[in-house]
Amino acid sequence: MLEALLQLIIRLMPKPIKNLWDKYESVWRYCYYGAWTTLLSIVTKLVGKWLFGLFGISLAENALANGINTTVSWVICATFAFVVNKKYVFHSKTTERGDLLREIGTFFGARAVTFFLEVGLMELPVIFGWGDTGYVIMTFASQFIILALNYVFSKLVVFRKGSEEAKEEAENEK
Repeated sequence: MLEALLQLIIRLMPKPIKNLWDKYESVWRYCYYGAWTTLLSIVTKLVGKWLFGLFGISLAENALANGINTTVSWVICATFAFVVNKKYVFHSKTTERGDLLREIGTFFGARAVTFFLEVGLMELPVIFGWGDTGYVIMTFASQFIILALNYVFSKLVVFRKGSEEAKEEAENEK
C-alpha cells in the first residue's frame, strides 16, 4: 500500500522533480519510508503514553515506564523499518540464509546504537522535569536525529551489498 502510494506520487511528478528523484532515489525512498517509520514511532509512543496514563502513570515523571514505552515503540518501528528498507529502499535480495542473518544482525545492531541514544534523549524530560510538553517535543525532535543516523548505518553498513548490486543492475539497464 505504501509503495503503491509512492508510485502514484512519482507518476504525478513534473519532469524536473522526477529527474531529481531518479538521481537521488535511495535517499528519497529512505526519507519517504523513514517518514512513515517516524510517524509510526510517534504514534506508538503517544499511544503508550495514553495507555500508561490510564493507570495514572506519567511518562514525563516515571523513567521506568518511559523506558518501557520507548522500547516497545522501538521494537515495532525497527521491525517495520527493516522490512521496508530491505525491500523498497536498498532493494536487497538476499538468497542465502547467512546473508539474511547478517543483514538482520547488523541492522538491529546498528539500530541498537540509536535505540540507546533515543532512550537517553527520551529521558531528558524526566531528568529535567520538562513535563508532558517536554515529552511530546522530545518525541518529535529525537526522531530527526535518529532518522539521519539510521540512514548512515543502513547505507554504509547493513544493506551495502544489496544497494551496490541494485546500482549495478540499474547502470547495466541504461
